[in-house]
Amino acid sequence: MENQRLIRFTLVLFIITILLAGIITAKSILIPLAISVFFSYLFYPVSWKIEKLGIHRAIAILFVILVAILIIGSVALFLSAKLSNMTIDLAELKENFETKADSLKLILENKLGMNAGAMDHYVDRFSNNFFSSWETQLGNLFAATTTTIFQIAILPVFTFFLLFYRTKSAHFIFRVVGRKKREKTLHILREVSTVTTRYLGGLFIVVAILAILNSTGLYIIGVKHALIFGILAALLNLIPYAGTFLGFLIPFSYVLFTVPDPFSTLLKVAVLFIVVQFTENNLLTPNIVGNSIKINPLAIILSLLVANMIWGIAGMLIVVPTLAILKVIMRNIDELKPYAFLISDRGVDKYRVSFKKLWKRKK
Repeated sequence: MENQRLIRFTLVLFIITILLAGIITAKSILIPLAISVFFSYLFYPVSWKIEKLGIHRAIAILFVILVAILIIGSVALFLSAKLSNMTIDLAELKENFETKADSLKLILENKLGMNAGAMDHYVDRFSNNFFSSWETQLGNLFAATTTTIFQIAILPVFTFFLLFYRTKSAHFIFRVVGRKKREKTLHILREVSTVTTRYLGGLFIVVAILAILNSTGLYIIGVKHALIFGILAALLNLIPYAGTFLGFLIPFSYVLFTVPDPFSTLLKVAVLFIVVQFTENNLLTPNIVGNSIKINPLAIILSLLVANMIWGIAGMLIVVPTLAILKVIMRNIDELKPYAFLISDRGVDKYRVSFKKLWKRKK
């Protein structure tokens, strides 16, 4: 009995290892395919309504994809034009950083009696490594344009065929599971479609609102390139937890290194992002996206770390809706229900901290 369990455990580990190796090796094809799956869920309701008007499926799908390309392309061109005018000189930033670092060293030396020579060594080392790494990353970005262009160009093709063959794919799944499980499978497919479409559609609306709020707030504060920083922070918000912090850190660091007396502006930027984040968590996401995901933060954080190791930023962008799909599937299969409960947010209602509970206590 023990030998059988050991053999089974070893076999499962071997299969998981092979799958991970394959996913990592074929990521240049699998990443655009995975992203196209979510685009197809996002475009499906519009395409289906156009088809209901008597338009051929291929023409309806092409129309939806072309409109999406036009919108996304216009936004990308607009941002590119703004970025071309955004002259951020790394040498100037490095000089400003070293100037502020010298002021900080004097304070630490006078107040705390720290060794200035040791601080000089570590500050210079950090400065050189940090700014040289930025130059290296920019070089790597331009070196990888061939792969990036291929992945972007193949997205509409994958999306078209996923939408065009959606009925055929559903019939294939029905044939695999058999007649006995057809009804349950149909229920799972419909629930996955509803949850994914609602989540992705709501998420893009939230991102658009956040871009307006961030850009307007930064412009009122007086931060240069407020539109770029605001849109970037909104897009980074697609990555749970880490994206929110990075979206705040970028304009915060820019103000710190470019504004002569930055304390007042830094405080305003921090207050702005706290207010926007509070609004997003308590008003925008609950009312627009809803509670269609309901995954606990620990499961999200762990999945983000694993997804980053496997597919990088692309993996972090798609891991949350992937978890939502897996949860729907596991919730409808008796043997997998415990795992659906494990990654869900159920079972901790008694200890959950929310704005409504705090408000009731105050009353």
